[in-house]
Amino acid sequence: MNDTLQFHGNSISRIGFGCWQLAGDYQHNGRPNGYGSIDLAESERAIHLALDSGVNFFDTAAAYGLGRSEEILSKALRSYAGDRDKAVICTKCGIVLGGENVPEDYSAKNFITSVEGSLKRLQVNRLSVMLLHNPPDDFDFSTLDIAAFDKTVQDGKIQAYGVSCRTHKGVANVLSHGFGSVIEAVYNVLDRRYYKFFSDPQYKDKYTFICRVPLASGFVSPRTLAGNPSFADNDIRNGFNEEQVEWVTGAVRNMAFLNDLEGGISVSALRFQLSNPYNTLTIPGIRNTKQAHDAIMALRLGPLPDDVIAKIAEAVPEVFYKWR
Repeated sequence: MNDTLQFHGNSISRIGFGCWQLAGDYQHNGRPNGYGSIDLAESERAIHLALDSGVNFFDTAAAYGLGRSEEILSKALRSYAGDRDKAVICTKCGIVLGGENVPEDYSAKNFITSVEGSLKRLQVNRLSVMLLHNPPDDFDFSTLDIAAFDKTVQDGKIQAYGVSCRTHKGVANVLSHGFGSVIEAVYNVLDRRYYKFFSDPQYKDKYTFICRVPLASGFVSPRTLAGNPSFADNDIRNGFNEEQVEWVTGAVRNMAFLNDLEGGISVSALRFQLSNPYNTLTIPGIRNTKQAHDAIMALRLGPLPDDVIAKIAEAVPEVFYKWR
């Protein structure tokens, strides 16, 4: 199976580099919204390692640290000794910068303004993808000035646009409107519902599908197998719903057999993402070289065997019932 996909003339690794973690410690509406403090030098090394090893798709957003994630990614790309132009960048807009309790804005006008802002922070001449960042699941895309979105493509500012969806209902809504050509949503060993969309033949030539949180916000890891995970006060995960955390923890332990495979459970969960033949890529959050090495190893090892995929389906329901 191919470990890359073609996107507007770019060859993209099917496992990319999620950049939310690069934003470090920050708040949104008075609550932690990042993954805690980071080592900037180590994050930069991780980005360089990824590029050296063929991991070239970077997913960020203006809302991650109010632009900080974009700026840190930009700095790392500028210091990269190789061909920085091989980096394929996806960013997002709609969650407006500028302070607490600022309303979301998914208008074409804000989209155009956001493209310019991201180009400036990233210090590039063109973005590969700009996504509307988590609009309401029932958002009426027919109200948008599509011509304005298309003009950013025609002007060479972006190659494509689409939506990062809150839930799978949001995915269905985007598809029903036929908006954009890129959709990002949750897909991992604990929530496999997205499969029904990207495996549908009618969307094969229309959409590129990005699968986010492939490690379930870091819960699919050896430390969950070893004990109940805990997080710092400035980590968004510290505020996760206790019942959901309990279910996720138990589900991960039901898949302890994945830890017996080469690379362990985290690498195996990334290999799960490669086990479908469709036009998808995934974006594990990466903040250090260990996590970059996991992504690189998963690409090297390739898809999981069919019997392991079947064992996952037997061990864990398609999704936690309260997420439906």
